[in-house]
Amino acid sequence: MKRFTTLAALLLLTVVLLMACNLTPGKEPGAPPVLEREKGTGNETKENGESEPGVAQILSNTLETQTVSIERDPDVPRLPFPDNPDPAQCGIPSPWTGKNSAWLTGIYEGELIQPMVFLYDSHLRRKIVARAPHGAEVQILLAQSNPQLNYYMVKIIGAEPPNEGWLPAPFVSFQKPPPAS
Repeated sequence: MKRFTTLAALLLLTVVLLMACNLTPGKEPGAPPVLEREKGTGNETKENGESEPGVAQILSNTLETQTVSIERDPDVPRLPFPDNPDPAQCGIPSPWTGKNSAWLTGIYEGELIQPMVFLYDSHLRRKIVARAPHGAEVQILLAQSNPQLNYYMVKIIGAEPPNEGWLPAPFVSFQKPPPAS
């Protein structure tokens, strides 16, 4: 039974470490997490009196979230709303199965903030790959559910390529938006 418990704990630890790959503060994204060993924080005591960290302490040391800095082209504007703090925690894009009609909107909180709406290379928004005016009709191709901010991959109807890209959910409307004034 002790052997099974040890194997189960190791398996759990391996899964946690794989999931926490990008969550260790002070490390570059993608760097493996660092497990700190502190005295008196574990649940197993060695013969010399030192404590081994228990699962709770390991989780505490590795699952702290951080905001990841992303290098972006200088023409990529800041968003007027919070973006996802850690892109490694974002969801996997899936085919869109919702409404067929959608439009780009540059209106946020009742104010036109983007008369020209930008489409990006990914949910990381490293560079602008296409643009269309507020009110342009789009076809949603993919949806990505994320912890803070969802994204859609859209195709601008009737536009010449490049006419596809990702944009944050607040810039997509499922009702034709009012004209820009």
